Amino acid sequence: MATWNLTDDTWSRIEKGDLCRVELGWANASVETVVLGEVDTLNRSVDGRDIKHTLSGVDETESALKVRAQPRTWKDKRPDQIASDLVSSVGLSAQTEPAGSPISGTWSVTTDKTVSSWLDDLLQLAANKTGVEWEWFSSAGQIHFIPRSSKASDAPKLSRSGMLTSIGKKSDTKDDTEGQLKFEAMCEPRITKGAAVAVDTEKFSGAYRVSNYEFVSSSVSGDHYVEGTLTPISADYSIN
Repeated sequence: MATWNLTDDTWSRIEKGDLCRVELGWANASVETVVLGEVDTLNRSVDGRDIKHTLSGVDETESALKVRAQPRTWKDKRPDQIASDLVSSVGLSAQTEPAGSPISGTWSVTTDKTVSSWLDDLLQLAANKTGVEWEWFSSAGQIHFIPRSSKASDAPKLSRSGMLTSIGKKSDTKDDTEGQLKFEAMCEPRITKGAAVAVDTEKFSGAYRVSNYEFVSSSVSGDHYVEGTLTPISADYSIN
């Protein structure tokens, strides 16, 4: 990540090992985390008349889920409620959908498995209670715990009259899922890995999920957009 012309006071307070959270959004609208990680490199350099400050590191979301769970017990809670509480114990937030009725009685986690393994167990419980397949995935300090059959009725819309700037069939589709699309759109924090989107153009329409994405934002060049790949929700695919 690069930014320009930070004050000396601000720059001096950033150190290696600090947890860095990058939030993205529009004025008077929602702002959400798009990067969460530990700073491992800092650099300051002259860029014309400006000072360029560069921070780099690795997203720590997946690493946080690989730690062993702390012992805890829930009583009469739904699988999605337990999943949300479980990831909060390692500093992550959750976006979930109600996963059927509460689990009758108590349900516990122990230290013999990682947080991600317990999330896998909760997926099976959610499937048993709702009769549909569920999935979880993580990015930018959040986990998503949702049914695989979720549609994009409440998802951000990608249309020519809205935030979409370009869309088309993915050209390099060898060994990839059929029906994937490449897109470019204005920056939107709800566009994250695995997020549902509603495509509404003359040539393409329907419910898709974001298979991968990259935010491009520069106050120097003036480029601010997100690009990535979309996969039909109805397709047989997995998110790694």
